[in-house]
Amino acid sequence: MYLLFLDESGTPEDKVFALGGVAVRADEWHEVRERWSACLASAGWPADKELKWSGTVNDEVPPDVADAAYACLCSLPVETFATVLYPTVGKGDYEEFFGTDENTYATALTFIAERYQRFLAHKDSYGVIVLDSRKREVDDRMRRFFIRIQEEGTQFSQLERIVDGLLLGPSHFSLGLQLADLVVGPARAGAIGLGDVSRRHKQLVNSVYNRHPASGEVDGVGLKFFPDSTKPEKPPEVRLFNPRA
Repeated sequence: MYLLFLDESGTPEDKVFALGGVAVRADEWHEVRERWSACLASAGWPADKELKWSGTVNDEVPPDVADAAYACLCSLPVETFATVLYPTVGKGDYEEFFGTDENTYATALTFIAERYQRFLAHKDSYGVIVLDSRKREVDDRMRRFFIRIQEEGTQFSQLERIVDGLLLGPSHFSLGLQLADLVVGPARAGAIGLGDVSRRHKQLVNSVYNRHPASGEVDGVGLKFFPDSTKPEKPPEVRLFNPRA
């Protein structure tokens, strides 16, 4: 059994929006927690303070602590997934994917769920998705959307290996969601090209991003960009989120 913790970076109305995080095998959860706690303690970071991606950018987190944290994250037994969307660009050609903020978010979640399903099938395992909570009414609508694609599938995937609906909670109560924050922030920074901060994304891509079991490719497997100007063919249809449902 795997747990996929997801967080977002940016907002759906931004030029670049990202959703991503880490998948942890349930029986390795305690190892992840113990190694992460030991790393932060050794680096001198307070045990009761959340280490956030934004803190590594605005220098709230000292550079040596950030370096230690990312070195540790890259060594943990986790698999990483992220989807990076370009809503303002995509809206011109793919209005149905980006018509509302909820559509944009649902498109990102669908792409992640399809890749997680393939990962679970390769591992011959099952999993759940834990999502950083937003507003209650949005959380409820997103749960209904996810239940629908679980029952009906997407164009390319039946999601039978993802059990139950979405689990949602605040990040400060969840180590998994805190690690997801440290993954998705750099994914968006890498897409924007934010200088030195995007090197964290390169660190993660080189170590813990999920790869194709045969080719070893990250693109389209653990990491999805959409729209991708290097792939001119029409993208797959996704089942859309109806904000009135």
